[in-house]
Formats: sequence, C-alpha cells, structure tokens
Amino acid sequence: MIYRKLLLVTAVALFAKEACAWDAAGHMLVDQIAWSQTEPAVRARAQEMVAKLEKTYNEGATYNFITAGCWMDDMRSKKGYAWSAWHYVNIDWTADGVAFVLPPPPNVVSALVDLVKELKTADPASDKAAETLAMVMHFVGDVHQPMHATDRGDRGGNGVFIAGVPFSDLWPGTKPNLHAYWDKAFRFDRSGDKVVELWRCPPVLDRPANAEDGVIATRAAKIMADYPPAAMSRELAKMDPVDWAKESHQLGCVSGYPPGFQPSDNHVVELTGDFAAKSRVIAERRIALAGYRLARLLDGALSR
Repeated sequence: MIYRKLLLVTAVALFAKEACAWDAAGHMLVDQIAWSQTEPAVRARAQEMVAKLEKTYNEGATYNFITAGCWMDDMRSKKGYAWSAWHYVNIDWTADGVAFVLPPPPNVVSALVDLVKELKTADPASDKAAETLAMVMHFVGDVHQPMHATDRGDRGGNGVFIAGVPFSDLWPGTKPNLHAYWDKAFRFDRSGDKVVELWRCPPVLDRPANAEDGVIATRAAKIMADYPPAAMSRELAKMDPVDWAKESHQLGCVSGYPPGFQPSDNHVVELTGDFAAKSRVIAERRIALAGYRLARLLDGALSR
C-alpha cells in the first residue's frame, strides 16, 4: 500500500512538471498580441498590477505585461504549488472530436470562470489582484493549446514519445514527447521531410523588458499579419472558456496526433516535416485567438 501511494505521488508530481501549455515564448506571444489590442488605460492598469508579482523565479526581474503570462509556469518549482490541475481539462479523445463532456472541476475552464469573476471585483492595488490577473493571462493561453483539452490515456500526449524533433530547450531529464512538441509547435516547421526549429525561446534573462523589442514582438507581429482579428470575427465573438476548450479538443483529436498513430507503450513516433508544417499553422492561429480574446477579456474586466 505504501509503495502504491509513493507511485501515485510520483506520477502526480511528474504530470505537474510535464503539463505545461505553450512554452514561455508561446505565453509571451499571447500577451504581446493582447497588448496590441487592449485599451491604453487597461494596458497601463494591468502593467502596474503585474509588477507586484513575486519575481524570485524570474531571475529577480520585475514582470511586465508581456512576461506576466509566464508566472504560473515559472513558479512550478515552488514548494506547495497547488494549481497543477488548473492548467488543463481532460476530455477523452474521439476520432472526430465532436463528443465533448466537460468534467467536474477543478480544470482550466472552471479556473478561468472563477478567476475572471474575481478579477472584475478585485482591488487593483492588491497583491491578490496581481496574482489573479497573471493566472487569467496564463490560463487563457493554456486552454487554447489543443493537447490541454485532449486525453487519449497518455496525459495529453506526455506519454507519446517522439523522435525527429530538434528540441533546443527541453527540461533536463525530459524525454521528447508529443505534448512537449505541441507546447512549442509554433516554433517548428519543415525543411523537406525534416522538422526544423525556426527560432528559440528567449531564456529568462533575455525576456523582453518592454513591448517593442526582441523576437517576441517580431514574431507576434507576423502572427497578427497572418491571422488578423478581422478574419476571425466569428470565433472572436465566442468569449466563453467552454467554447475555447471545445475548439482545442476538436483540434487535439483531429490534428494533435500524427496520421495513423496507434497508442503503444513501447513505440517512438517519428514526426515528419509535413506534420510540423500543419501543426505550426494550428499553433500560431490558436495563439492569435488567445491573444485577441485575452485583450477583450481584460478590457471587460479592468475597465473601471
């Protein structure tokens, strides 16, 4: 019995480590896009709020609007981290992704619903409001990652080991897996039939100090040019996190796994250039939607 309990604790801890959605670059892209779309007064208020966030895990640097979405993942090594279940929602995989049954809380959908309510009434000057805002910014990004709303008995792809992807920044000791790939899919593409990394996530010390400079601003501008809000008006009218999770779930079911994939405990899947090219488009589009929706959400919650 004690041994089984230890296995369970170990598995939960491992999942908490693995269950990131979008890497830090992805969350900063979401924030950068939201920055470009928010009302100036809301933007300024949010900037003041997130500057109060604990900065221990940001190498001592003060968080800003662009980096605040990283805070929830930065803190994962903090003792007593209690929000692991808030980053995702487990919806069973089906071939077409149409069947969608929202499980009981806690999950990323229930967390967002509660946090947005809190944000609307919170004292903007309080540390609690800063944390609530950072959580909202992070979880809006999380719910748009397809593998954070899809489970095939593999913990959202964490149990699907892959090859053929030149990761430059996997956590030490992490085996290349499909979930980790989707966290970074917007940074990979094809070269012939090979998967190539287009650009690297800035390390903590090189994260943007403002919204104007660096690779995040450059890449966000390209994503917005490729996926402008005017071309997404029907989707942007959907501001319920349940709808966002449904979208992610269907994408995760239909496009999250390589063609012909069959679950196997011992099989390592070689990802192809074609899969990388298609998944990059999906990931960039999801990041664009997350940024635009986050801007609308913040305008509604922080306009006072």
